[in-house]
Amino acid sequence: MSRRYPPSAGPGVRRVLGRIGRLVLTYVVLYAVTWVVIALTLRGEYSFTEDTGLGLGMFAFVGAPTLVLALVAGPAHTRMDVTKFRAALAFPMAFFAWPLVGASAPEPLVFQILCQIAFAAYLMPAPLVPENWTPKPR
Repeated sequence: MSRRYPPSAGPGVRRVLGRIGRLVLTYVVLYAVTWVVIALTLRGEYSFTEDTGLGLGMFAFVGAPTLVLALVAGPAHTRMDVTKFRAALAFPMAFFAWPLVGASAPEPLVFQILCQIAFAAYLMPAPLVPENWTPKPR
């Protein structure tokens, strides 16, 4: 006689958690690459490590709100076309670069806005929660 265990979380939940992990990892890597490019292009009195350290500090003001928006808007997207969803999300994500408006050089603002738009338009997994994410009965 075989035991019947209750079904586990199933492939649907794993798939959604995988998409959330991919979303976070993709944005963090893109953000880091953006700030390396910013640090390489800036010509100022600060060193490369100081510029990348500034980028790390700016993550709390730019990166974290972007991730929160992506994680909140992702599951809310159920009936909208993926292209329209990405376009509608690109502007609010670009808005989160507002702390860089006061920078002494234009590079941080320009590259950060390009980072936000690239993430929303191309790299963010959408839809975050697919329609068929519930586990299938065995």
